[in-house]
Amino acid sequence: MITKAVALIRTMRPMTWVSVIVTILAGMMIALRGIPPLQDIVFIAVLFPVFILGYANSLNAYTDYRIDRITRPDRAIPKGIVKKETVLYFSAFLFVGGLLLSIVFLDLTRSLFVIAGLILATTYSIRPTRIKARGAAAPLAIAAGYVLIPLVGGFDIYSSLNSDIMIIAALLTAQTAGASISKDFIDLKGDDALDVDTVPLTMGINTSRAVVMGGLAVPVVGFPILAVAGLFSPWFLVYLGLVPWMAYIHILMGNTNSYEKAYINCFFFCTASILLSGITYAGGIS
Repeated sequence: MITKAVALIRTMRPMTWVSVIVTILAGMMIALRGIPPLQDIVFIAVLFPVFILGYANSLNAYTDYRIDRITRPDRAIPKGIVKKETVLYFSAFLFVGGLLLSIVFLDLTRSLFVIAGLILATTYSIRPTRIKARGAAAPLAIAAGYVLIPLVGGFDIYSSLNSDIMIIAALLTAQTAGASISKDFIDLKGDDALDVDTVPLTMGINTSRAVVMGGLAVPVVGFPILAVAGLFSPWFLVYLGLVPWMAYIHILMGNTNSYEKAYINCFFFCTASILLSGITYAGGIS
């Protein structure tokens, strides 16, 4: 029983919660120019990603079990630890839980961000939409779900939308859209076998590597330019400190044996970049 429970939790991919928790927190920090109240961090920044992102990932585990048999045979469904139907029911539970949380903690307008996230998660994985298999649309959907919706939603809790948050959201969303393609390199064999049109399979390996690195560079270059132009605070020049990390990821992306490591570094690079936006904005924007 414990083994099955742990396996179900793993279908939620808890590591990915960190990114969205940080993103909501960054949105709150940008709105407040400081640290939000502890109860909001716990009940909004933490609980919502657990249910909404947990739903997205468990549903994806259900729909992708055939790909996982090829590329991730140690995962719960291919390994036979849990039945795929059990994972589907579990994802439905998380879906309902996310809706109930929005009713309890958010007003109707802000609940729309939750609903948008749930709809995006559903259309990403299931047919007939299955955005995951639609080439360039997939990383855009991931970036919207991981950055645009939670960042703007976190900001909107405390403040009306303005040009600053939209610029920050645009740069960070573009970064994640490019960086998320790094995961497709890991699944190349399975995606190719099942005719899933991911970016590396449709645009080629070299072009896709360039897109990944270009995505990572967007805020690293964009925020310092805005700071030098006087549109954002000089605090944003600290993004230049991420350049050595980018260089390391570039090396990893050039080695087929390092794709998994490159993806993990891309994930944490984007997470750090998003958190940095909240910290630098709290430091002051003119």
